[in-house]
Amino acid sequence: MEGTEDLPNKWSKRLLAFNTTAIPVENLYKYEEERYGTTPCRFLYFKNDKEHKLGTTPLPNGRIQVYRQVDPQRHLSYEGGSSIQYIPVGQKAEVNLGNVRNVVVKPKLMRFRIENITFSWNGGISGYDKVEDWEIEVRNRRSIPVRIEITRNYHTPHWDISQKLPPQVKWEKIDLDTGRYTLTLQPNSTITIPYTLRRYTGDRARRH
Repeated sequence: MEGTEDLPNKWSKRLLAFNTTAIPVENLYKYEEERYGTTPCRFLYFKNDKEHKLGTTPLPNGRIQVYRQVDPQRHLSYEGGSSIQYIPVGQKAEVNLGNVRNVVVKPKLMRFRIENITFSWNGGISGYDKVEDWEIEVRNRRSIPVRIEITRNYHTPHWDISQKLPPQVKWEKIDLDTGRYTLTLQPNSTITIPYTLRRYTGDRARRH
């Protein structure tokens, strides 16, 4: 930090470490009910490097507050804030702005059934498939496109999924019991993501 400052004894004062404008940020909405609840959470990302008009010094622990310019007169609207940890030069920073209402994700169970029941030698049930038909309604109430990440936890390593996705939706398997959708949704629009989840239990799980 450049410059000097005179302070009376036992006083403290916040000093400006640096000043920069127009830092490019990545805007992402995340939905994962087990982690964030039933509404999406908004995140901002930027990297502490020269490409993002930073990178001359590490960023210390502290709090970031985010405002949005709402008109040509430069009036501001508070978007949210988050505490951040020490960010070395070259490292990506994540700012959690909290849950939002203008982007909506609503998973709905449409149908449930049991299939492929197997029996043991003594006539008891030894395995079966739990089959669930789901629809995820995703709605963007904002006037700009938004990028959304939807994480679904299947709560078992023994599963299969069948789905016919809209062109703008991508899906990937994250780990043994988790899948994730990513999409960009246009302003004031809605999309539905249908899928069928099959979970194997007992003998059926051992065969898959």
